[in-house]
Amino acid sequence: PSEEKRCCRCGRGFFVTVDGEYLTHEQCVFHWGKLQRVDCLPFGRVEFSCCGGDAGSRGCTTNRLHVWYGLQTGLNGPFEGFVATRPGATDGKRQIFGLDCEMCFTGRGLELCKVSVVASDGRLLYERLVRPECQIVDYNTRFSGISEQDFTARGQKVPTLKEVQQDLLKMISAEAILVGHGLENDLRALKIIHRNIIDTSVVFPHTSGLPFRRSLKSLAKTFLKRDIQTATTGHDSLEDSRACIELMLWRVRKDFRPLIR
Repeated sequence: PSEEKRCCRCGRGFFVTVDGEYLTHEQCVFHWGKLQRVDCLPFGRVEFSCCGGDAGSRGCTTNRLHVWYGLQTGLNGPFEGFVATRPGATDGKRQIFGLDCEMCFTGRGLELCKVSVVASDGRLLYERLVRPECQIVDYNTRFSGISEQDFTARGQKVPTLKEVQQDLLKMISAEAILVGHGLENDLRALKIIHRNIIDTSVVFPHTSGLPFRRSLKSLAKTFLKRDIQTATTGHDSLEDSRACIELMLWRVRKDFRPLIR
């Protein structure tokens, strides 16, 4: 059976099977940037950040196929392939990890293609490319930082999601604290259920409230006085996971400074 999806880039409908096989082979024309206001007027001019085109302009970028996020309205179950972190040592000490993932597009939506885990001091503990279950139709390089060459250079040595899950379950216990930005997306891609999380998008909320969120890039610039995600080749999950840890250390120092004095 096939299902109609809505392209998350251009908004056109297209069909894929439940196994992620494309039935619609149509080029996607879209703007990769966001619409942003260029003046201070309430109903002033808006333009796309990628090319300066107005809201009704033709897209400035093409891709050979349409893509979707992989989320559907309502309960996204059954949770086949999901695993839960297991109880670990009972010495009362909790480990803290920074986590960030990068995703690429397949016929099933966004799937995991890279994961990075750092310690609370920023040391890299684990970093792997991940082979998606479905064929990759767009590496999303502008944002993921991952290219086809990264996979072909490693051949068949790229681990599967199940292999990465087992690695992480050995490292991260149910008591551990995971720090990240938009962690629901990372844990959904990892298909891991974990209850102890600190999300910087919640700790540092947007002034307009939900569903708006400040970007990790904006938070790092404001509070850490540092530019991240500046590479033209996409994001770096290691850089992002370290930034999340540093943001929380900054927040803890700020909140507890009066007590220390």
